[in-house]
Amino acid sequence: MKLRQLRKLHASDQWTFVRGRIAESSVELDAALRGLHAQLRGLDSREAMLSASKNWSIVADQCRTMMPCAQVPDRSVYVAIGSAIDSAAAAYEERNRYMHDLLAADVDDELVPDPDRIRQEGDYYLLALATKSGRPGVTLVTLDRAIDVVLKLTTETWRLRAARGYLAGRTTWKSLLMGVVEGEWDGTANWTYSGPDDPDD
Repeated sequence: MKLRQLRKLHASDQWTFVRGRIAESSVELDAALRGLHAQLRGLDSREAMLSASKNWSIVADQCRTMMPCAQVPDRSVYVAIGSAIDSAAAAYEERNRYMHDLLAADVDDELVPDPDRIRQEGDYYLLALATKSGRPGVTLVTLDRAIDVVLKLTTETWRLRAARGYLAGRTTWKSLLMGVVEGEWDGTANWTYSGPDDPDD
């Protein structure tokens, strides 16, 4: 479904669809991270991807731990791969709120995060159900913000794919890894590279 079609749905249906896209994009990001994890172990098989931990954060931490052993002579590429892992972890953390929190169209006045803000049409709230304080942690969200999470997840998926591709010796991925990447709603990505020379040479 294209974004312009999404906007024609009832608000609750829009949220159902976008949360589904967040879940779908999360799976793509998970697969990309597991592919990088396997590549850092020198493996390139489905079985190697499946043998990684089920916990996303553990897999990301293990990738960071293995990075110093990777054969990456170009320091800028090494930094770019580390950055891709870190930004993917940040995107996944943001995704967690949409997957694990209660989404509500309204909350009691005492739970509104910013009581001085005038409520606007399209405002929704994420309520963290498990908190140390025992009270729901409430975050104000909009559909546009949720759509942005989909785009971030897509961006980071492509950056991790580029890292894996580069480590596998497919240097045509280097321009994506070193460039500016923008994920698209349909799961594709655009990127630009404005370095001093063609990194894929």
